[in-house]
Order: sequence, then C-alpha cells, then structure tokens
Amino acid sequence: MTKTDSYFGKKELYAVILLAVMSFFLFADQNLMAPNLTQIGNEFGFTPEQRDVKLGGNISFVFWILGGLVTLGIGYLTDMMSRKLLFILVIIIGEIPCILTGFAHTYEQLFWLRAATGIGIGGALPLTYSFIGDYFSHKNRAAAAGFIGLAQGLGVAMGQLLAGAIGPTYGWRLPFIIVGIPNLILIILFALTVKEPQRGISEESLHDLIQEGKIYTAKINWKYYKELFKIKTNIIVFLQGIPGTVPWGVFFIYLNDYYHIEKGYTVMDATTIVMVVGAGAILGGFIGGLIGNKVYNIKPRYLPLLCGSTTLLGIIPMAILLNFPPYQQTGTVMAPIAIGFFTGFIVTITGPNVKAILLNVNTPETRGSIFSLFNLTDDLGKGFGPVIISFLIVLFGRQIAFNIANLFWLVCGILLLVMMITFPKDEARLRAILEERAKALSQ
Repeated sequence: MTKTDSYFGKKELYAVILLAVMSFFLFADQNLMAPNLTQIGNEFGFTPEQRDVKLGGNISFVFWILGGLVTLGIGYLTDMMSRKLLFILVIIIGEIPCILTGFAHTYEQLFWLRAATGIGIGGALPLTYSFIGDYFSHKNRAAAAGFIGLAQGLGVAMGQLLAGAIGPTYGWRLPFIIVGIPNLILIILFALTVKEPQRGISEESLHDLIQEGKIYTAKINWKYYKELFKIKTNIIVFLQGIPGTVPWGVFFIYLNDYYHIEKGYTVMDATTIVMVVGAGAILGGFIGGLIGNKVYNIKPRYLPLLCGSTTLLGIIPMAILLNFPPYQQTGTVMAPIAIGFFTGFIVTITGPNVKAILLNVNTPETRGSIFSLFNLTDDLGKGFGPVIISFLIVLFGRQIAFNIANLFWLVCGILLLVMMITFPKDEARLRAILEERAKALSQ
C-alpha cells in the first residue's frame, strides 16, 4: 500500500487497532440480555408474553431509537469539532450505564439504563467511520470497514457467549459489569496516545496538498447537510437499512430463547447456535470487505451487485434455521450450528461494503453526518424490528412471526441491486467536487 493509496503508517495502524478493540467491548454489550431473557423475565414476574414485549420489544426499541436520535447530533458535531474529544465523551457516556445495569433492581431502572447505553454504540459509529474515511483511500475502505466490523462482530459474539456461560450460574447482571469496565481504561490510553487524522488527507486529489501543509477547511453546514438527501445512493442506503435490520432482531433478541423453549435445546446449546451465527457473521463481514475491495477495483458497480445478491441468498438458510425440527426429533445440535454459520456468513457480506459505498460518495466534512443518518435508519430497523416481531408473535406465534421477519431481506436485497445504477454516478460526482476543491486549495 502506497501513501497515495492511504495515509497510513504505524501511528495510524495503532489508532485503528485501538478503535477496533474499543469497538469490540462497546458492541459486547449489545445483546447481553438475550441468553437470559427468560431469567430476567422471571425475576421481574413477567409472563412469557410480557417477557417478549417488555424485554425483547420495548427495551430494544428504546435502546436503538434513543441512541439513533442522539447520534444525529453527534454525527453533526463529528464534522464540526475535534473527533478525538467527542469520541472520548461518547465512550464514557455509553459505558457507565452499561456497568450500572448490573445493579438494576427494577424494570424501570433496567429500561432507562439500557436506553442510555444505546447512546454509546450509536454515537461511536459516525466517529469511527469518519476516522476510517481519513485513514484509507477509496480503494481500501471496504477492507478497513470489514476490519472494524470484525471487531464489532467478535464483541457481539463474545458478549452473548459470556452471558450464556455465566448467566445461569452467576445471574444476568454480572456480564454487564465485566464488559463495561475495559473501555473506561482504554479510553484513557486513547486520549493519551492517539492523534486525530487530518480531514481529507486520504483523498487522491487532496493528499499531496495536505502533506505540503495546505489545510482542508470545509466543514458541515445546513446547505451541505441538505445536499446529503440529494445523493441517490444515500437515499437507497437509508431505505434498505430499515428492513435489512429487522431479521437481526430474531437472531439477537429471540433466537436464543426460541431454540431453548420452542426447540427444546439447553440454554448453552441455544447460546452456542446463536454464537456460531455471530461467528459466521464476523467472518462474513471481514471476508466480505476483502471481496468487496477486489470487486470494486475491477468495476465499482460490482460492489452493490455483491451486496444485493448475497442479501437475497441469505433468506434461504435463514428459513431453514427457523423451521428446523425440535431437538427431540433430531437429537442433533450440529445441523442448526452449520446452517446458522452459513446464514450469518452470507448475509453480513453486505455490511462493510455498504459503509464503503457511503464513504465513497460523501465528502470528508459530511461523513460523520451521513453515518449518523445511516445509524438512525439502522437503529430504526433494530428498534422497530423487535416491536414488529413481538406484535407478530402475539398474532401468529413465534415461528410464523420469525418467518415473516426473514422476508424483510427481500426488500433490502432489491434496493441494494438498484444501487448498481446510482453508485458509479454519485462516486464520479464526489471526485469532481474534490478535484475542484484541490484546485482552489492549490491556489
């Protein structure tokens, strides 16, 4: 990798690795409730229906929606002020309520602490990808996004495994304390050792000028913010984000308990199945980023083709996993494990590549804002998804509800394929804008 490909040296490598490690612990919190949903419901005296609605639906809703709404402001600030300072504040705001969740003794306390924790995950996303946009050129952003996604996915899997392993013995509270503490230590290391990248330095037309001492001064304003909604690729990414996240509510909110209660698997076996889905998702996201880099450098329009086709393909193994016979009939855990792994792998190829697409059609001073908007649509899906699913559960029962949720990927996949038309045009538009700004900067 040359300097013209990416502004990337030892200090930048260190910063990205540290961001990845912090993302690991931040995302480890995301699904800590899922393996012990029934245990939590029993402690608060909930019926099975109340458990699914209050814990699976309502808390998930406020966790994602409040986090998403707050992230809009954080994303705008990302493009206005020091990203390093803002990142430090976001991590602290997110991790303290995570730790305090371990001491919640009423449903109301649990509800609001989970809501506050969502701010950390939501706020860190636009900051992280704004950093990535200035560390990597357009030729390498899919792989970089895959690396960050790898850390996030490992965090989710580790969190669920930890909760499933120690929850039945030591209670559901302890995992929140264990995963919340490390980032309060790592954020001190981040504050003392990481240098913020210069905006625009990874852009081919701006790199040499900034290296010579020129300063890229463009900042977000209301005019630039409104123009984000005129970029067709942005709009399609927003539209596909909401239905695309709904099926994940099945995986990480209900599937663990579903395989334990309805399918007759032990808590640990059910947790293992979900963990393997997460492992497949981790590997799929990472390898997907590498594949995305390859196909993008062959022809940019192949990137959305990859995203759409793999999303549509993922519907099939997901349906098999949801309708797999109970343990009493099969006596095996290996088959759902294998199916779950393939499902997780194939449907997460899209993730890092969609993020690279956004980075490649938006200017350096708007990337925090665009990722906050992307995160909002993502959170709307994650928040409304469990609510929709819990409503469908009441009407049809878990199995039919989950199969309906799976079909949301059909809408998502079709929209991603439409980007084959818009993405090359919007990317060319961005390069033209940056070349004009480079001319002005050189003068």
